Amino acid sequence: MRIKLSISIFLGLILTILLPIIVSAEVLNIGNFEHISIDQGLSNEQVTSIYQDSKGYMWIGTIDGLNRFDGERFKVYNCDLDNEDKLSSNYINVIKEDSKGNLWIGTDCGLDFLVKDTNTIVRIKDLDKGKFNLGNLRITSLLRDNNIMWVGTENGLIKIDIEKSTIDALYHDKSIKNSLTNSYIKCIEEDANNNLWVGTTSGINIVNKTNLSVVYSENEIKNNNLFIYDIEFAPSGKVWISTKDGIFISDIIKGKKGISGIKNYENLKENKVRDFYDDIGISENIYNNKSLLIDSKDNMWISSSNGIMKYSLKDKTIDMFKKDSRQNNSITSNFVSCFYEDSNGTIWVGTDKGVNILNRGNRFYTNYEYVKKTDFLYDKNIVSILMNNKYIWVATKYDGIYIYNIETRSLEKNINLEDFDKNLRGQYIKHLFKITDNNVDVVTNKYIVSINTKDLTYKTHLIEGGYSSEANYMYSDDDGIIWVASTTNLISFNTKTGEKKYHNENLTRFEINPGGIKYILQDNEDNNTLWLGGTGIGLIKYDKEKGVMEQYNYNSNDKNSLISNNINCMNFDNSGNLWIGTNIGLSKFNIKTNKFNSYTTSEGLTNNFINSILVDNNNDIWISTNRGLNKFDIKSENIINFTKMDGILGYQFNLNSSLKTIKGNLMFGSTNGFIYFNPNEIQNPISKKNKVVIGDIFVGKNKLNYDGNELVLEYKENDLFIEYFLPNYENLSQTTYEYMIEGLDTQWTYVDNKNFLDIKSLNPGKYTLKLRARDGHGKLTKETNMSIKVKNPIWKTPLAYLIYIIIIVSIIVYIFNYVKILHNLVNQKTKSLNKQLKENKKLSEEIIQNEKFKNNYFVNLSHELRTPINVISSTVQLINNVNRNLTYEKSEKYMSIISKSCDNLLKIINDIIDSSKIETGQYKIYKKNNDIVYIVEESALNMSKFIEGKGLSLVIDPDIEEKVISCDATEIERCIINLLANAVKFTPEGGEITVYIKEVEKYIEITVEDNGIGISKEDQDFIFKRFSQVEGNGATKASSSGIGLTLVKYIANLHGGYVRLESEISKGSKFTIGLPDKLEDNILNENLN
Repeated sequence: MRIKLSISIFLGLILTILLPIIVSAEVLNIGNFEHISIDQGLSNEQVTSIYQDSKGYMWIGTIDGLNRFDGERFKVYNCDLDNEDKLSSNYINVIKEDSKGNLWIGTDCGLDFLVKDTNTIVRIKDLDKGKFNLGNLRITSLLRDNNIMWVGTENGLIKIDIEKSTIDALYHDKSIKNSLTNSYIKCIEEDANNNLWVGTTSGINIVNKTNLSVVYSENEIKNNNLFIYDIEFAPSGKVWISTKDGIFISDIIKGKKGISGIKNYENLKENKVRDFYDDIGISENIYNNKSLLIDSKDNMWISSSNGIMKYSLKDKTIDMFKKDSRQNNSITSNFVSCFYEDSNGTIWVGTDKGVNILNRGNRFYTNYEYVKKTDFLYDKNIVSILMNNKYIWVATKYDGIYIYNIETRSLEKNINLEDFDKNLRGQYIKHLFKITDNNVDVVTNKYIVSINTKDLTYKTHLIEGGYSSEANYMYSDDDGIIWVASTTNLISFNTKTGEKKYHNENLTRFEINPGGIKYILQDNEDNNTLWLGGTGIGLIKYDKEKGVMEQYNYNSNDKNSLISNNINCMNFDNSGNLWIGTNIGLSKFNIKTNKFNSYTTSEGLTNNFINSILVDNNNDIWISTNRGLNKFDIKSENIINFTKMDGILGYQFNLNSSLKTIKGNLMFGSTNGFIYFNPNEIQNPISKKNKVVIGDIFVGKNKLNYDGNELVLEYKENDLFIEYFLPNYENLSQTTYEYMIEGLDTQWTYVDNKNFLDIKSLNPGKYTLKLRARDGHGKLTKETNMSIKVKNPIWKTPLAYLIYIIIIVSIIVYIFNYVKILHNLVNQKTKSLNKQLKENKKLSEEIIQNEKFKNNYFVNLSHELRTPINVISSTVQLINNVNRNLTYEKSEKYMSIISKSCDNLLKIINDIIDSSKIETGQYKIYKKNNDIVYIVEESALNMSKFIEGKGLSLVIDPDIEEKVISCDATEIERCIINLLANAVKFTPEGGEITVYIKEVEKYIEITVEDNGIGISKEDQDFIFKRFSQVEGNGATKASSSGIGLTLVKYIANLHGGYVRLESEISKGSKFTIGLPDKLEDNILNENLN
């Protein structure tokens, strides 16, 4: 069936005339907006689109990124051209969720797809094997149609079947009769007849979804091209069309003969457009009315660059919302880009200054609205409010007193106390009290100023107690007695008799500090009874004549006791209950039963610090706190919260700054002005059927995919971080949470507005996490449950327990065979002891052997030292004997003998010193690049005469002619000499000593081989140890200090090399030194010549 359009109303609304610049005061509305900006974590304040997914998250598109918002946290998605897992562009145009919960994101440079399960982004470029290319294409609109996603672009309409993975498209083509009027798509909407309405930059098109053909199009009115911005369908059947030249309203009528088209502009007078203008009172144009939204309450929201227009489709009324710099809760900017209504009916407004959330609930009048705009407060910090006849006296902290006329709502006077008396300079006002209709008392920190309300004459009284005393509170009872509580006294003054009375004695005998009294209230039934409260004194029942009658204090062991001993304020309800505000909560005192019931944030208060208590004519209790206003509904015993979103100027109310007028209206003063309202006009908020939603879950840094079923974790995954949120975005900062883990907790834990849970070291087992929240108005939600199972470790599995059973059975068997096992253990122990004895015996023998070696060493050392000394001594004696006949030749001979003996003695001493250095690790070498062949050959040649003198032959047989390596030439020479000297000692006359030099892999090996007596296998194990010497086979005949070989091995090790010994008895020995074949990096090769 086709559709016929007939214009019922054309608002020329260019909105040539919609949002006015000049409107009546009744139309202009400030509204109660909560603001979201970069201060809360938004990536950019220029908002382009807003959307809520099925889970409850709000998605906010900006010109610089996509934002996911849960009421507390932002998660920002950005573009990275080099990373395919990022957005294709930071400029977000449109957001839509498909039937599977995945998010489609239209940007300025393509279409992106956010996968729900993995939270990853996929860029959609080539579709249908390259037939459709969306890369770098501006995506302007998205429409979800079951499993179909309609995509509006700057180059046509794309149809994507998500289930079948098929693609189709519709473009503007002059050669095709039923093509689009233009390929640049601005919006896509679906009507009740399942037809698509496609708005373009050159007209409107109605598209048949089945065959993807245009069944009707219109591209101009009165020779003006139709540049379409937005299309909305009203429940009445009308369609609203926002264009560049205005807003049109048209009926959709079923027809049989096709589409008649949009009627010409001249015919619009028949549709009573002029009457519509008169109804809404519009007199001037606005511009850029691009975005439309029809909400669930049949209101049409129209955006512009000059504010917001809300038009009621039912009663034809209009509200306009504009930025008011004096009002913190007005919209942040008049330039509005988009609207969105979330699942709770909350309206979200995107502007160029962030997001604005509109609370459409109750309206509290502020001081700005209560009085004329010209009569504003210079000081907004309201410390006390008083009504006197037709005037309201408002005391500010720093700017004196404002007197308002209730009837005219205008400022009559502004009183500055300094103008009365210079002594009042620097005094700040604490309270206002009405004594009579003609007198108002102003209590400052040091003075009481009595003002005559007729002529504003005054009298000043210094607080009793002098300048060291300050006023705490002042109260006038029904008997005409004025009570003044100061930091030093409690005094009463009878205005009828003139009697002044001090009450300190009545208080101090009960150990009550008079200076602690901060509040006084007369009993509502017994005029002779006062109720006193203050700091640290609890609640005191006080008889004017008899004094203290009863004192009520906080008792930690009694849940029905007063909640705190620090009392801020009190008031009686109509049932005779005394309501007491403290610094940690609210108490209701039933005087008849003498019991207290207490209420805190756990029961729904916005804050535990109570500033004022008023009782309205319905007997409901109104409580101002440090974080908003609360109403205690007497009938339901529920606490209802009101905050900034309800029109409250701020969260912080002031102590005892409140008033109930004669007509029953209530006023509360805050640090940001005062509010004024009729309690009968304040409706209890409608409870939203929201539950806490479980968000992201992390184990360590790893995000888990939670599908709503039981969460199963390995035993090591017992540290959980769980995010959760309440998808009720009114009064965001007032939402509070509670949780309980069944299997771990027995009661609910209150966590204020913290919307995450960090669970540490959860033991294996099954648990149920229960979550609930109190929304911004104090309503408690239903529970959200999540089952958690932490698996047992492998040692606690059924298999493990089976193993444990087997072990236990084995132990039982073991016990039955205990005697046999014990016998085996004794045998094993005996063997172990025998083995230990053998090891100890061996160790003892080694110690004895070492001691023997040491003794031999010292004996040999003594011989070695004695020999040169004897030679020197004998030579000296010879010289002395032949002194007179001593020839030059003999003198030279004797001196040579002495010199040689001294050299031998010096060598022995040097060996001893070097041995000590080796022991302490202080022996050092100094390496540089040297020709090792040259060093070895020279050292051997220097020893040749000595060797030949012993009747031995020396053979030097190098395999290489020259080789430069890193070494200490002096120390290497010393090693060669030691090895050769050792060979000489143990090689009999006629023997041969051979020196070899060769390359072996990465080492240069120097070998000294002899055919002497050889060394046994046993002696080879300790030949390189200090004090060690080879014995037997004539070895002891050769003198030796036992240090030389030890020094050789140590020097080789310092070079990074090694020493190797090969020897057989009677066949000789072969000592090999291996040195690393490498050069020093920082030393140039030296000239070998």
